Amino acid sequence: MDPVRAPLQDARVLADPTDFCRLWLFRHPEPDPAHGDRAVGAGPAELGRRGRAQVLPWLGWTKPVAFADVWTGPQPQCAGPAQALAESHQRAAREDPRLRDQELGRWQGRAWADVMRDEDGAVRTFFAEFGEARAPGGESLGDAVERMLAWWSERRPEGLGKSLAVVLPGSLLSGFGAAMLGMRLSRCVSLQLPHGGLGVLDVYANAVRIGCWNPAAVLG
Repeated sequence: MDPVRAPLQDARVLADPTDFCRLWLFRHPEPDPAHGDRAVGAGPAELGRRGRAQVLPWLGWTKPVAFADVWTGPQPQCAGPAQALAESHQRAAREDPRLRDQELGRWQGRAWADVMRDEDGAVRTFFAEFGEARAPGGESLGDAVERMLAWWSERRPEGLGKSLAVVLPGSLLSGFGAAMLGMRLSRCVSLQLPHGGLGVLDVYANAVRIGCWNPAAVLG
């Protein structure tokens, strides 16, 4: 089955939003391998060749979808792909700084090997208390999710009966998904998407359901 068209077929079987808002959550495409061993956090990361290619399927998947808006944070690995998606729907991407990744303080931009050498205890605590512990001078994942929830509380009143696309870093996407579904933040790892992956949430007045999650893995 064509990996570009398969999730497109899945999109067609989703009922159009009427009494709910449909959130199309895209994890940003894969960065250049040079960033693979670094604590990128809320910093920039150029897309690699594979990452640039991962944008193309989005355009096919969402061809039948009428997006009211396409949102992104300021990081170029999110903003560039969001703009490409928005332009394919005759729109301009809208940026909000609250949609950036978790701030990693003095670790941000450094190689993880150097961070672990210098601050092994703090790194162990950071991952052992996943979602709650903060990097020195930075945020916890919970902090980052709270600011995205604040963004969503502003968007929600205008989203009824509409589809919104949001291009996000992976940890923020899965943390937001967990919060919306009433899951403990530590369980957000079960919602992790691959680079370029897609998750869809249907948000009602008093409930949230998963419309689909990583459809390319099933249908591709």
